[in-house]
Amino acid sequence: MANGLLYYRTMTTQDDDNDGGGTSYSDPQNLPSGQKLEFTFPTDLLESINEVYSNNIKRSPIPNQDGTRKVNVQENGLESYTITINGVFKKAPEAGISTIRNMRKIKQVDAHHIYGIFGLEVDNAPQYNIAPTNLKGLHIISTTIGYRSPNVARYDFTIQLGFGGTL
Repeated sequence: MANGLLYYRTMTTQDDDNDGGGTSYSDPQNLPSGQKLEFTFPTDLLESINEVYSNNIKRSPIPNQDGTRKVNVQENGLESYTITINGVFKKAPEAGISTIRNMRKIKQVDAHHIYGIFGLEVDNAPQYNIAPTNLKGLHIISTTIGYRSPNVARYDFTIQLGFGGTL
């Protein structure tokens, strides 16, 4: 079992009920290796997860001749929701880097997963788990891959995921 898993669904590996039943691919751990990026201690690490949630609030100051201060607020729902994962590949980074490069180039939605084909599963932080369905999903906004030392023994990466659908 991986400590964390970034994966994507296709039309043939979809699982709408997310109950672990149905197809052999209901559990994302059973997906083909090219459809998942596994984070397992101690070599491929998912070091941090950052969540950014923004409401779409419009604030309009109202000028008043008598000096009264007033700001009208208009609630317009969700503006954006992103999850950024940061990690390290320590041993044989070529496989992880290749998987990230392939994932970022594929079409991010399909006819069934209209909000995003990607899902995230984190064993020690299940509040961030999102499984792609026809009602919600993740998509890759950006990736960063690199190393910091002259002795290339570890590659750092960042993947910014955008949420689509209904929370």
